[in-house]
Amino acid sequence: MTTVHVKEAELKGLALNKLIAAGLDENTAKEVTEVLIHADATGVHSHGVMRVEHYCERLAKGGLNAKATFSVEQVSPSVAVLDSDDGMGHSALIAATKHGINLASDTGLGFVSVKNTSHCGALSYFMEQATNAGMIAIGMTQTDTCVAPHGGAAKFLGTNPIAFGFPVEGSTPMIIDMATSATAYGKLLHAKETGKSIGKGLAIDAEGNETTDPHKVANLLPFGGHKGSGIALAIDALTGILMGANFGNHIVKMYGDYEKMRKLASLVIVIDPKKLGNPMFAVMMAAMVKELHEVPPVPGVDKVLAPNDLQVAYRAECDLNGIPVAQGVYDYLVS
Repeated sequence: MTTVHVKEAELKGLALNKLIAAGLDENTAKEVTEVLIHADATGVHSHGVMRVEHYCERLAKGGLNAKATFSVEQVSPSVAVLDSDDGMGHSALIAATKHGINLASDTGLGFVSVKNTSHCGALSYFMEQATNAGMIAIGMTQTDTCVAPHGGAAKFLGTNPIAFGFPVEGSTPMIIDMATSATAYGKLLHAKETGKSIGKGLAIDAEGNETTDPHKVANLLPFGGHKGSGIALAIDALTGILMGANFGNHIVKMYGDYEKMRKLASLVIVIDPKKLGNPMFAVMMAAMVKELHEVPPVPGVDKVLAPNDLQVAYRAECDLNGIPVAQGVYDYLVS
């Protein structure tokens, strides 16, 4: 399927109009749109505006609370629980990260669990929210199951992403944002949308055999075999189980059960390095990135990259030429 290049301002306007028409207030719609555009502008199209249609459908059928009111329970000076009232996960994580930053500014640490939430988009957005404040951040969230555990032929794990953010003096932050599956489920959806195949070692069919055809995929695989499988379990424990919510196959599906609230759980941890006695953290991170770039590359590789170098370059290209959007997604947004 073909793609069209759309300037960021136009794409924001299109997404915003759809979300407001679906019942969100303007501020919430703007927050959701910002997270989606961030994903598209950094090349993570699986978490970009292609999701707008899904959110609108879930809002229409009652599986999201368009009038959600967030509340925060302050457990201790450094620990809080945010109840997002079945609202938009993007706004919930923005609020949780902001609260975490405030706590970390006072105590050095902000540990904010989020309950009764929904799909929140790319975690890298919230990591940048923290690094913009000079903070370190860790974020994670559970998802419904579409990943077979190591050695298994049936689903038991979500893609359960985890992200890290580190401020870097004089440069863009170092962001690490990854699914614990070998590929994100949204990338599978993007492959279907664009008519592309997926790579090897990413997924299995209904019989448990590896496949590169996105239309034959029954389950994704964890990254790194037993290692990714273990980390996915740990994330489910630190989010869903910690909040007394669902886990594994008990989680309400994102694509299906549109009338049900998903009751997901997420976690944001914010650290202020200055409070830990290191006002030079961002300077030292800049030295780390510089030395990383200077590592001699293997044959066939031009340069050793920091984790989000490609995303930074992609964003610059989008600023210049517009954001690539699948034609079908664009047609929906302008309809």
